[in-house]
Formats: sequence, structure tokens, C-alpha cells
Amino acid sequence: MKSDQQRLKEILSSPHRSTEDEQWLQSYLESTDAAELREQAADIFRENLQQGNRLPQITSMRMWNKIQQRVDTIETHYYRKYWWLAAAVLVLAVITYPLLQKQQPRPLAVATSAIKPGGSKAVLTLANGSRVTLTDTGNQVIKAGNMAIQQKQGELQYESQDNETNAFNELTTPPGGVFQVSFPDGSHVWLNAASSLKYPLKFKDNRTVILNGQAYFEIAPDARQPFIVKAGEMEVQVLGTSFDIMAYKDEEVVNTTLVEGAVKVLQGNTSALLHPGLQSKLDPATGRMEVQAVNLENVLAWRNGRFELENTDLPAFLRQLARWYNIEIAIEAPAKEVALKKFGGQIGRDMDLQDVLKILDLYGVKCKLENRKLTVLSIHS
Repeated sequence: MKSDQQRLKEILSSPHRSTEDEQWLQSYLESTDAAELREQAADIFRENLQQGNRLPQITSMRMWNKIQQRVDTIETHYYRKYWWLAAAVLVLAVITYPLLQKQQPRPLAVATSAIKPGGSKAVLTLANGSRVTLTDTGNQVIKAGNMAIQQKQGELQYESQDNETNAFNELTTPPGGVFQVSFPDGSHVWLNAASSLKYPLKFKDNRTVILNGQAYFEIAPDARQPFIVKAGEMEVQVLGTSFDIMAYKDEEVVNTTLVEGAVKVLQGNTSALLHPGLQSKLDPATGRMEVQAVNLENVLAWRNGRFELENTDLPAFLRQLARWYNIEIAIEAPAKEVALKKFGGQIGRDMDLQDVLKILDLYGVKCKLENRKLTVLSIHS
């Protein structure tokens, strides 16, 4: 008698399924342990690669449709248990999608060369105005006055504070770039794409930095010198903690999310004291601030190399793609349909853009890519 794993393997590897197979698969997806199914899918994937085969497109599409139907009828907490299932099927679809190119003309990829994901790259502007280009392979010592700055691949390390009080450096990441910086006090900052951080070479009285964009901070405790992050008119005061700030100019709100410790968020007469797991959402235009509980894993997905799609609307995801792949976004689809389109799960930020677009296509988002301009053509359910 066949085991459940053997039967699942046969169903996933077959281009055709009987009604009985479909019913069994539906039941199996509802009852199986996630780890078991993940291992099974991985085995099938590896075997097909070793044999030089591609899983049939109809297989991956049918499984995706089954999971999508199931997701539509279950509660959020149940869906989160199986978010990776959708991601796994999408990966399979990406692998098999070239099989359809001979059958159906598609406007998805007009560009001839793949648009690669971002990586560790930035520009360091020194106090004297000179600029140093930083890459993920760089290992160098940069002189800034009496200070020696060590670059080790994707990180800058400041090891001395023997400098003028008014001397500032600015670390800027381009679209598609991330970088890290550590200060002599032991604090550490991860800078997301299209962001900048301006900071003094010597902290005095307080430790104040200026952020544009998004960064994750791990701040060394020092009761004598509070750490202050300024983002536009907003100010975050810290003694020693871990937190994330998203303050892009093309986003409607500024999000401050606390991981550990405590921070105080201020703008004008508005303030909020955050505890771990809380996020303040500040509207810079009105000064209105709301505080809510959030999933920290979702907020920090970017730092861990993933796009968070859980309950993310399409415009927000497109802004992430624009920053990470350094592309221009144009929308021809109806604005209402674009605004209402939401996703679920997570996908890696290490994928080529063309593969991400295939995932969007499975979600019913039809796009056209010409050079570095991505146009959203239509939205389908």
C-alpha cells in the first residue's frame, strides 16, 4: 500500500489528476504537517532537476489553485501556518513557466537581460565632501581626519572618536543597495535601499543621527548619552534598544517599530511611548499618530532578505520593488482595482525581477517590463 508521501509525490509529478486525486490532495493539504509537506516538495524538486526535467506547468498551477481556494475559506492564523505552501508552489511555477512561452504570447518580459536583485552597495560622503563608493566585496581602510574607518564587505566600522565634534559622515544606499554601519559605542545600524544616514564622527552629550528612508537600529545602552534618530520632523529618543524606522518620502506614514527596550516617538506636541511589539504610525502632514501591535517578523522581513506580502496591498509592494530593483513604476490598470489587490506570504529578495513578475502574474497582476520601466496593465481575480 502506498504511503501518503508516495501518493503526494506521484500527484505532484503527474500532468493529469483524477477527481479522486484532487479530493485526496485537498484533504491532505488540510491535515498534513507543514514540515512533512515541505520536505516532500523539496525531494520532488531535486529529483526533477537531477534528471534534467521540469515539473509540468499544469501540475504547479493546479496545486496553486487548490491552495488558493483553501486560503480563501480559512482564518488568517490558519493561513499563516501554510504561507510557505503558496511560496513553494510559486517557486515551482517560476521554474516551469518557460514551457508556456512557446504556447502563449505574454507581455511580461520585453527586456532582454535579467534585472538582478539589489546587494550591499553604498556611497560614503566624508566631512570634507569627498565620496567613497562601497561594494559588497570591498575591504579597505578609509581615513577621515584622525579616524580610520574599516570597510569589511557590506559593513563600515568606526573604531575611534578622536575627531572634531562638528565633523559628519553620511552613508547613502542607492535603489537596490543595503549597507551596515557600526559605531564605536557598540551601536549597529542596517540601512535599507534608497536611504541615507547622517551621523557625527564624535558623539557628545547625546548621540544624534538623521535618517531618510528605512533602517534597523541596535543601540548600545548609555544612560548618559541618549540616542536620538531624527526623520523629517519626527524624533525617536532611545536609551538602549532595537527598533526599525521606515520614513520614505513616497510613503504616506512614518512607521517606528520597537523590537526590544523602549523608545519615545515625538513630533510637535504629539508623542508615544512604545513597548516591544508596538508600532507607531505617524502622518507627517497632520501630525496624527496611532500605535498598534504588529508582527515583528513581518516588519523586519527586509533585513532578513525577504519581501513581506502578508496583507500587503499592490501599491505598497510596487514601491518596494522600485526601491530594490531600481526601476520605474507606471500603472495603466484601474486605480480602484490596484488599490484593492492584496497578497499573502513572503518571497525572497534574492530573486531576479523577472521571476518576481511571474509570481505577480499568478496573482492575476499582468505587467509589462521594458528596460527598467514596469507597467501594470491589468488586475484579475
